[in-house]
This record gives sequence, C-alpha cells and structure tokens, in this order.
Amino acid sequence: MFIMLSIHDTARGQSSTYFNIQKVAEGVYAAIAKPGVLCNGAFVVTNDGVLVVDTHLRPSWAKDLIGAIGKITSQPVRYVINTHWHGDHTQGNKAYEAAFPHGTEFISHHNTRDDIIAKAIPNIKTNLDSLPVQIGRLKARFESGKRPDGSMMNDSMKAALKTQIESQEAYLVELKTLEITVPNLTFDRSLILWKDDRQIQILYFGEAHTRGDVVIYLPREKILVTGDLLTGGLPFMRDAVPLAWGQTLEGVAKLDIEQVLPGHGEVQKGKERLNLVVKYLNDLYPAVKAQMDKGAPVEEAVKAVGDQLEPKYGKDFTNFRQGLGGTLGNVTKTYEALKGKK
Repeated sequence: MFIMLSIHDTARGQSSTYFNIQKVAEGVYAAIAKPGVLCNGAFVVTNDGVLVVDTHLRPSWAKDLIGAIGKITSQPVRYVINTHWHGDHTQGNKAYEAAFPHGTEFISHHNTRDDIIAKAIPNIKTNLDSLPVQIGRLKARFESGKRPDGSMMNDSMKAALKTQIESQEAYLVELKTLEITVPNLTFDRSLILWKDDRQIQILYFGEAHTRGDVVIYLPREKILVTGDLLTGGLPFMRDAVPLAWGQTLEGVAKLDIEQVLPGHGEVQKGKERLNLVVKYLNDLYPAVKAQMDKGAPVEEAVKAVGDQLEPKYGKDFTNFRQGLGGTLGNVTKTYEALKGKK
C-alpha cells in the first residue's frame, strides 16, 4: 500500500531546518532536501538502531538530520550507507561518528570506498583552494550590482546573491575542519541486514552515475532508495559510466517497487520515472552513436540528438536541452565514452 503523508501529518514535533521529513512506511522516512541543501537522505528505524542513507555536503546538515531522527526515536544510528562517493553524499559521515561513537558501521560498495579515499578526500583540499576565489567573485559582482551579462541586478537579485555569499562563507568555515569517515564495511554485489521481520537489502547492479552506486531495497515495504542512480531530473554524468547506466537501471527495474526515494527530488510512486529514465538512456546511446559514426563533431551531435529526442522527452525533464551539451552534458559524456571505446 502506498503511504504518502505531508510533513505536517508525519513529522509533527520532528522538525528539521534543512529537510522535509516524510514517513513513507512504518519506520521508514525520506529526508527530502529543502532548496539549497542539494541531496536527499533516508533512514529506517529498526529494533536494533537506525540505518541512515547518505550524509550530505555539510556536517551541519547531517547534524540537523541527526536531531530530527532523535525526535522520532531514541534508538542510536547503527548503520550509515554511502550510495556513492560524491561529497554531497559523504561529507557528513564524521557527524554520525561523533554523535554515535560506539558501534556505528559505515557501509558502501568497495569501489565507493576506494573513490572516497582517492577522490572525495583530496577534493576537500581542492575546494578549500577554490572556494575563497569563488566567494571573492560573488562579492565583486554584488558590489558592482551587475549580472554576468552586464545588466543591472534588481533588489531581489541582490538579496539572493547576498544569501548565496553568506551560505558559501558558512560552508568555507565547515570545510576548514571537514574530514570524511571512510566506510569500514564494504561488499561486492549484495549485503543484507535482518532486523526482526524486516529485511534491508543493499544491492549493487553495476556502474552508472559512478562506478560504485548502490541501492537500498526493502522488499516487504517495496521501497527503493537510489542515491543518484535515479533522481527527479536528467541523469547527471559528471563521473558516470554512460554506456552502462541504462543496463544497470534495467536490472534495478526488475525489483518489485511501489515507492522510490531518489537522491534528488521528490518521493516517486511506482516505477514510472525509473522506466522513463531507462527508455531515455536506451534511446540516448544509439542516437549519439549514429552521430559519431557519421563523423559529426560533438557540438553538432548535441544539436542533432536534441532535435531527435526532445519531442519524446522534453516535457518530462526540466531544461532538457541544457542537460545535453556542455562539458558534463549527457550527449557530451556519451560521445566521449563512445570515442574512448572506439
């Protein structure tokens, strides 16, 4: 049975500054990020502690969710799962280790653990170097009162920019002392936790958004938590394996699912969005390949694939065209993957 209650119905007395806490089944909660907070989380309350999925970009956001969990249950957080290595899903790990120092297990795919060590942790230093420069540029723009195109900002634009500057300055303070707790429990294909009559499956179906994406599946409740393997928008291919993503999602789609808690966006009912993204990825690959086979440069391929696929998918994905081109666009990354394979 599908349960979807509003924040006012489900989280009375369970307030969170940064998340809308939604009860999606008995003991199962989605933490939907409020604007500006980037990624969602999820948690499951069991008879033997709480399992949390993903820990967000900022330790302060993780601490806020810890506080919200504490208003729902007195059980400690026993398990933290990182669905993949990106900082907006891992940089709050340390907050859980500090809040629950006795017996908390940090779980991921073994590829994710390797990538946290090799990529996520070094990225902290990179961001420490680049963020002050970015803040300086934002301040200069604020002082000039001009938008990037040279036109003047109105009062609401200046207020939004001021808020952005303050947020980035607060993040810089956190970044200076930030450490990522590395997962201490990894697996290859599946890991199953048994808690009374509840089974929690942590599953790896293959490479997709990264090379280590895992999903959390509750077979009794028919609930799937996906991380960024599935979101509310176009697949984001920053560190993706584009040629594998569609096939990986096809495997996930074979599960019996009634609700999906995505890495970004609202809770999804059924498999409609999941199946849509599978179809899109399976159409994207041959469309890009056809352009590459005829020798079209990537810029031309972006336009041609957009012309071909927008009538079918444009209404389902916000800013569809913008998501195809550019350095990290879907067509660009698929084109590069095909070129490397060739």
